[in-house]
Amino acid sequence: MKTVKTMTRHLLMSAAVLFTAISVLHAATTDAVRQTHGPRCAKPVFYAQTMNHKKEVEICIVMPSVSYSFGKVGAKNKEMNITVPAGSTNYAYSNNQVISIQDFTVRNGDTSYQVSASSNDAGEPVASLYVYKGMPESGKLLAEIRLDPATVENNISHALAEEGIPEADSL
Repeated sequence: MKTVKTMTRHLLMSAAVLFTAISVLHAATTDAVRQTHGPRCAKPVFYAQTMNHKKEVEICIVMPSVSYSFGKVGAKNKEMNITVPAGSTNYAYSNNQVISIQDFTVRNGDTSYQVSASSNDAGEPVASLYVYKGMPESGKLLAEIRLDPATVENNISHALAEEGIPEADSL
């Protein structure tokens, strides 16, 4: 009986040490990505790199506006670098026991740029950047760019309403 308790205690302690080590390793990896290529703004909404780590997307609050940039990782001059009024953006946030989805849309003229972070059916994180002609709900999808979930910094939440960002009607 004493042996079973000792083994159980040993297994629990080993699991706790392993969990702590994995958590520290993940935090260190995430911190390294942020320090190397992470957001360069004071109020980041979303940041991620493409799957091949050659390009990055960044959305920041620069009140009373929102900036959106997309281009080569680390480059000062991006392929796309726009600033729009906060009213030309919106967020959608849904979180329940099964799924979690966060979207942020930036509208510039008749083009919408939408970042999305969620999990797939297996519970693994996924992230994408979508470009639409028109609105995401009714427009034409022009491009879908898969983003590396390991590089995502996602601050899409209901707290954005405090920054003047409107919530989308539905997700």
